[in-house]
Amino acid sequence: MNKRSAIKTLIPVMLLGPLIGGCASRPRPKAEAALPETPTMESPVIPERLIDRIKRNGMDIVKYFILDEDGRIVVKADFLDRSNNTSGEVIYDLENLEAVETGGGSVGDSAYRVRFLIHEEGFDGTVEDALIWRPVPGSAGLLLSLDDDYVETWEKYFDLFDEYGARITFFLQGANITFAARALERGHDVGYHSLSHPDLRKVSHERFMNETVLTGEFYRQAGIPLSSFAYPFGFSEEWMHETLLESFGVLRGYGTTFRLYREDQIRGSHIISRAIDNTVIRGDENFERLVTQMLFAVKFLDDGHVLPLTSHDISDNAQWGISRKRLEFLLKTAVDLKLKFYCYSDFGE
Repeated sequence: MNKRSAIKTLIPVMLLGPLIGGCASRPRPKAEAALPETPTMESPVIPERLIDRIKRNGMDIVKYFILDEDGRIVVKADFLDRSNNTSGEVIYDLENLEAVETGGGSVGDSAYRVRFLIHEEGFDGTVEDALIWRPVPGSAGLLLSLDDDYVETWEKYFDLFDEYGARITFFLQGANITFAARALERGHDVGYHSLSHPDLRKVSHERFMNETVLTGEFYRQAGIPLSSFAYPFGFSEEWMHETLLESFGVLRGYGTTFRLYREDQIRGSHIISRAIDNTVIRGDENFERLVTQMLFAVKFLDDGHVLPLTSHDISDNAQWGISRKRLEFLLKTAVDLKLKFYCYSDFGE
């Protein structure tokens, strides 16, 4: 991942004064006049043209994200103003956005007031301001997948996916040729998730090949292209990637940390998708807060960023699944933000 997408480690800088001391046996020096106190650092003076540039929120402001100590997403941008030799960072507050009336009132026609802080290097203080952000269609998007063999349930939600224009990649376990064909007809995507869902790190090489490449060929022989492969439990080893990338365009793991990728980082690669199962994110309020934070971050960063998210069943009671209420919240928020729905086949060879 490039510098801007990488998670940065923040290291506090300490200002150390001179060390004063001596041997206890030495005579004490005569009293001297007290040194003046270190002057308080002045408040930063940020050029108006820089503030205006940040408020325009154009592509010349290159943003990136970090995860803070609590795992929250923090979106930033660095600046360098050579005209007055100043540099520093901009920190955007995406957790406290304010909706702004646009006059249209239609779904997907939203605007938000985004507060930001400007911290100039060498100063303790910050300058606060805000910009108006109107999400527009672009390349930032959502890469949503569902795993295992809940095919009867998934098919019941085809109409809901159509309602939001959502495209899903179904990572199928076992042989589900009929469902795969129907999913493709409805504009979705199909990947493979092994024959019987074992921990592939603990099986023989012969069984590994049978669970992945050989049985996956049954789909292709039936006219079902498999765009990608999702490791059972998300577990894998490096040698597996090299083997499976000969048969699949993308390999997918499974984790609980926010990650973003660009197209060139997904194609022909192994990526990790963020789990959004009921058992992983407890409580609807917490789910909505986290999903809002993730979707707003990927859209605000824009610049071709893609957010992979993964669940399993669609059920209010399933631990390894997502409730209908949560699913609809996710899809509606994505539509309101004009996020693009990607499938794994979009990144195939």
